[in-house]
Amino acid sequence: MRKVLKWFANNYALLVLTVIVGVSIFVRTYHFDDWLYFKMDQSRDAILMSNAVENGPQYLPLLGARAGAVKLKHGFLRLGPIFYYFQYLSGVIFHSTQPYVYAYPDLLFSILAIPLLYLLVRLYFSKRNALLVTAMYAFSFIIIQYSRFAWNPNSLQFFQLVSFYGLLRFLNEPIEKRKKWWMAMWATGMTIGSQLHFFGFFSLVGISGLLFIFHFELWKKEHIQACLHKDALKKIAIYAGIAVLVFSFFYAPVFISESMRGGQNSKNFIEALGSKPAAKPLSDKLVKTVTENIKYYCLVTTSQCYGSSMKNELPALSVTALILLAGAFLAIRSLRDKTRSVVARDFLFLLIAWVAVFTILTVPVSFQLRPRFFIVVFAIPFIFVGLIAEYLDSRLKRGSALAIALLLAGGIVGWNTHGTSAWFKEQEKSQKSALIVKRTLILKAKDGVTLGELQGVTDWMYARHESGKTLYYYVKPEHVRPIDYLLSSKHDAGLSFATMTNKTDSEAQFFAVTPTKSGLAPVTKKFGVNITALSSQQFGQLTVYELSFPDRIIESSSKVKKTNAEPDRVFWKDVFTFKSAKK
Repeated sequence: MRKVLKWFANNYALLVLTVIVGVSIFVRTYHFDDWLYFKMDQSRDAILMSNAVENGPQYLPLLGARAGAVKLKHGFLRLGPIFYYFQYLSGVIFHSTQPYVYAYPDLLFSILAIPLLYLLVRLYFSKRNALLVTAMYAFSFIIIQYSRFAWNPNSLQFFQLVSFYGLLRFLNEPIEKRKKWWMAMWATGMTIGSQLHFFGFFSLVGISGLLFIFHFELWKKEHIQACLHKDALKKIAIYAGIAVLVFSFFYAPVFISESMRGGQNSKNFIEALGSKPAAKPLSDKLVKTVTENIKYYCLVTTSQCYGSSMKNELPALSVTALILLAGAFLAIRSLRDKTRSVVARDFLFLLIAWVAVFTILTVPVSFQLRPRFFIVVFAIPFIFVGLIAEYLDSRLKRGSALAIALLLAGGIVGWNTHGTSAWFKEQEKSQKSALIVKRTLILKAKDGVTLGELQGVTDWMYARHESGKTLYYYVKPEHVRPIDYLLSSKHDAGLSFATMTNKTDSEAQFFAVTPTKSGLAPVTKKFGVNITALSSQQFGQLTVYELSFPDRIIESSSKVKKTNAEPDRVFWKDVFTFKSAKK
């Protein structure tokens, strides 16, 4: 018995972490397929990647998703393509083009972020406090939600942690040979994270740069001179070379695209940087930055503060504000303690720079902030709670400090568990009936429509499609691409389909997919009231109708299927063609 207790005492952290990760996997995969969020961006990416999975990697693009929907002088500003390459690998590995397969990479990286966060905070905290931080992070409602669908910003949190952990280990590794690997790790997190979201790009560059300056004290003349010494320059060259090699490897597609397109994306990047922010006074932006940061940190910390009205959120807002203020104060206070180890001081400065850089970046876009921007700082409030627990350890008896820390962390986990449970109940009910959806917080328009419902209406239309006729369908704009993708995935050569028009094609079959609560009102508003519903079927938030237009006038015949061309994009097949043409 003593041996068992001793083994448990020596390995309790691993056991607890295993339980945390195990439960986290469950809540991230529960009804993953049918409750998947699958809208315009997801279907656009799925269309692009399915072409590559089915026809070969030469159909992979050299640039990634658009950064915003604003068209600039030279087209759209695009991120790097690494997100697409992760999706492509998932499709190839699972031999599938199902929408949920393209969400697997984000799911995987969300799970891997949990033990990685533990390793990161363990550089500073005790095992107990590191586990508390990790548990709160793992069960945060909004973090769980952002792990359950495919979107380029979702995996940023993992690669940000990769870069920070690699950088802290590099700066504090005494063995030279190992430092090279830590440098490679930091550079990998930097280069991949910077391709997932431009907020991530600026955050990673700014935070890492500040930590380098702090660690080497580059504001001191003698330290700058030391860096210019021959031996120091040689080491710097080696580490810089490793970083450049990693950067060049992951950014090679971007460089090739820029070469072939005359620097088009770089010009868009410069134009976007020089564009004027929202025309609001700086004072208004600062006030908005503070209020929006507290609101969204509250969402991350407690799962509350997601509605338009904050009147009923005073407890959650107060707890969040206290955590942020106490955490920031303790981080600065602890950093001033010169007796702390170098790695501890580096960790504390990283934490302060992390919050400061992000907050500064939110000022210009304070009126456009959304939950996705806070992916960059998902871990912050929980690390602050860890600092509070550490302070309690130093001030109170062991039992009292542990009780208060467990009460605070348990309350946060309980709050988020309630939020996640409420969301799951919404998701379950939305598959069967129309209801007001409150907790799907990915976009401003919250209709609660999931892949399962979209698949249901698509299968219903396909089952009633008559051979030889073109299937015309009406649906809300955000559902056009998803329906298009799901119909295409039938791989039926005899299936011709397009969005609905009632004045062309004598051999036509009409369907409408509308919000259940709206009925046929959206269709009659666009096409007139002379419509007959031949049959219908409800799939939760959506109802699908087969329609007839008794008095329609056919003007011409056309059976042109909609295409999804991306004329401003370069693919690897264009590179091969480009090279062969040169020869």
